Amino acid sequence: MDEYDTEWIARRAYTLWEEEGRPDGRHDHHWQQAVAAYETLRASANATTSNAQRRIRKARESTPTTTPETPTAAQTPSSRGARKG
Repeated sequence: MDEYDTEWIARRAYTLWEEEGRPDGRHDHHWQQAVAAYETLRASANATTSNAQRRIRKARESTPTTTPETPTAAQTPSSRGARKG
């Protein structure tokens, strides 16, 4: 069994219990709902992390290792400040 955040699950189960009007004898049902919600949340977070890592890896692979040289201001003609004769 994976490690679970029992504090998060307990808070979620309590919230579900309150939302249902605090019925007696449904604690197992609320706990199982909270565990299912936790597993869904965790799977979504893992998928997001995997996708982000894949996109970062792809971006790094497609980035050129050398940057093209850009002309400096001294190398490029500029009309700024030029006198008209």
